[in-house]
Amino acid sequence: MNKNVFKLTSLALAIHGLGITSTVSAQEELALNQLPPVFVSSVVTDQAKAGQPVSSTRITAEQIRRSGYTNLRDVLLKLGQVTVRTPLDGSRSGTVDLRGFGENASANVVFVVDGVKLNDNELTTPRYGSIPVSSIQSIEIIRGGNSVAYGSGASGGVIRITTDAGAAPQGISGDATASYGSFDTQELGGRLRYGFGDWALTASGAKESTNGYRDNSAASRDHGALALDWGHGPYKAGVSFTAEGSKTRFPGSLTPTQFAQNPKQTNSPNDFGKFDRNTVRGYFSGQVGDVDYGLKVSRRTHNSFGSFGGFAVQSEYEQDQISPYLAFDVDAGPGRHAVRVGIDREKSALRGFNIGFLESTALFVEDDWAVNDQWRVNLGSRVERSDQQKVGSAREYSLVAHQAGASYLWNESTTVFAKLARSFRIPNADENAFASQPFLDPQTANEFEAGVRTALAGGEWNNSVFAMDVDREIFFDPTVGFFGVNTNLDKVRRQGVETSWRGDLGPRDRVNASYQYLDATFRAGFLNGGRVPLVSRHNVKVSYEHDWADRWSNEVIVAAQSDQRSGSSLQTRDSDVKVPGFATVDANLRYKGQGYNVVFQVQNLFDRDYYRTRFFSPFSASGIYPEPGRTFSVNVNTTF
Repeated sequence: MNKNVFKLTSLALAIHGLGITSTVSAQEELALNQLPPVFVSSVVTDQAKAGQPVSSTRITAEQIRRSGYTNLRDVLLKLGQVTVRTPLDGSRSGTVDLRGFGENASANVVFVVDGVKLNDNELTTPRYGSIPVSSIQSIEIIRGGNSVAYGSGASGGVIRITTDAGAAPQGISGDATASYGSFDTQELGGRLRYGFGDWALTASGAKESTNGYRDNSAASRDHGALALDWGHGPYKAGVSFTAEGSKTRFPGSLTPTQFAQNPKQTNSPNDFGKFDRNTVRGYFSGQVGDVDYGLKVSRRTHNSFGSFGGFAVQSEYEQDQISPYLAFDVDAGPGRHAVRVGIDREKSALRGFNIGFLESTALFVEDDWAVNDQWRVNLGSRVERSDQQKVGSAREYSLVAHQAGASYLWNESTTVFAKLARSFRIPNADENAFASQPFLDPQTANEFEAGVRTALAGGEWNNSVFAMDVDREIFFDPTVGFFGVNTNLDKVRRQGVETSWRGDLGPRDRVNASYQYLDATFRAGFLNGGRVPLVSRHNVKVSYEHDWADRWSNEVIVAAQSDQRSGSSLQTRDSDVKVPGFATVDANLRYKGQGYNVVFQVQNLFDRDYYRTRFFSPFSASGIYPEPGRTFSVNVNTTF
């Protein structure tokens, strides 16, 4: 269970004990039957970020195939070398933390897949785990504020995923994956593609199951998708349908004593949950003269159900998206301007124990200006107006985001860049439901970043320094009342240094190494000077690959992080309750055959007992969520 589930469960039990459940049911009925249906959109940009004045990491399809990783969470954690916490709900979509947002990281990092934003208007991690890894062409991890292009929730950064949708070769082709591992973990998946003339038809599916590392942690997931794409000259269009379902057992949290005795045990042997989602997407793009234009739409619905301590929590969610845009080049003064203008239209509805509605309209413009062969300037602004509703009240927000960056090609192998950005985040429906006021204020962030990219010792060396001041940060404060409330903090500062090197040590050896120093502290109020929970000051990751022969290779990954302040522990200015630092080692052995790959993996090679997450609630004063011990798996994938 995540922090929001704790809040839902705690309040639900209190309401039930007070005998006013009928009032809540009446409010739910009002919301389900009388409030208007909704529709959601998000701004999406197709412009590649390579070479722009931002700190970013690019992961290619070839790197993913060679790694043998079959889920996107492992790709981001081990190839992208970002902080990813193991999901507490049994899904494959762990929380990604960019720039130190801790327990609110999932609300401050935007996931975009083929131009469609995955984030929902509720306090949940985007469900990116159902994306077939074999379909991914590239992943861009863009750090820092990006609200101009991606709207609310992009203060920490953006994970931008591009798949091979619409790019099927003529005739029949496809791929398949099978894996088996510890705790009877099984996965079968595949895609079948048929290209005929200007058309491409793609069908994919996957089925997974596991008994889980801990007691009462079994999970299963089914996923299926069907897509039809068309392309002729400059014109492209397509539609797709995706269905996903999962069932999960929740082992819950442990006390320190229980964790030391047996990290596999559970305190909630009867808790479970179910989740079902359907998504329909469509797109069209074309060209008139020198002007490119396009439209992307989607509709997403999901239902979730959870049983915690015998109390049921259920919700329904609807989201529609539409984003038209224009892109064109302009010769004005020195150099050339690549201009992109778009409209972002958004509506969403959450119905169930929590009730919330969002409708917003935004206009954005970006100018990527190639001044000459050395200078490049990026400018952009976004204006957004949003209306939020819940039973009995409503609020309007008017927000702006700006970005200004420049890069300079110092020589053939070195680029220096700097960026100023202002981003924002609108409180979601779950946060407003448990708030210190009817509606929380929007969160804003001002950021400065400077860096350099250069060739060094046969590889690329990336360095950046940054400072981000966040005003009215949306945060859960457990010190108010019995259950705690979501509130707006005064000021928070995040500042740090990021450095990474990726390259070849020789014809058979490759290294990917990164280090991040991140100081995230409260800057005002009674918490002034204290650390932000669940943010480590030091993170180190090193991956070493060696090719033993033409077909055999192996990889060893070492990851270490320093201690963190525990989640939601705000009773004192700097709580003594911490999540200890840890170090782990993973390894794999790979065989590349003719049209197939086999990967044998060992996670947590030395079987360390550790945890990344520790939350608190009135019913769980020592909420430790253990990470898995040593696990083994064998993965086989083939293409045809």
